Amino acid sequence: MYRTSNAGFTATLPGGVNPYALNAMIKYNRMLCPDADYNKDTGIFIVGAGMAGNYLVSVTMMSGLVTGYTTIRKNNAIYVYLYTGRPYEMATQTVYMQLAVGDTIWVQMTIKASSLFDVYNTFTAVRIS
Repeated sequence: MYRTSNAGFTATLPGGVNPYALNAMIKYNRMLCPDADYNKDTGIFIVGAGMAGNYLVSVTMMSGLVTGYTTIRKNNAIYVYLYTGRPYEMATQTVYMQLAVGDTIWVQMTIKASSLFDVYNTFTAVRIS
């Protein structure tokens, strides 16, 4: 993969029910728009050399028949929460982040173990400046 002045990715989960333990990192492993700095095996985006800047980060979740709690994390700290409380309800957070080289972002199951339902779960980060 080649480098441009912009970075970005979009990934989703595979079809069906995807169970996660409490505090598990969500591994969005179906790449819709790949980027070398997102690792689909770990679910972590690491800002690479020359890619520091301002990013829009968006996560959408659907938990199916169960309650779901996830968080967007930046360098181990909770940035924002997502919550669904009714069957097939969806939640979305889109946030602005200033990211430096080496910063990490990911999505993590929070509060309790749960499952995420189907391809309706996405994780996107786009460098905007």
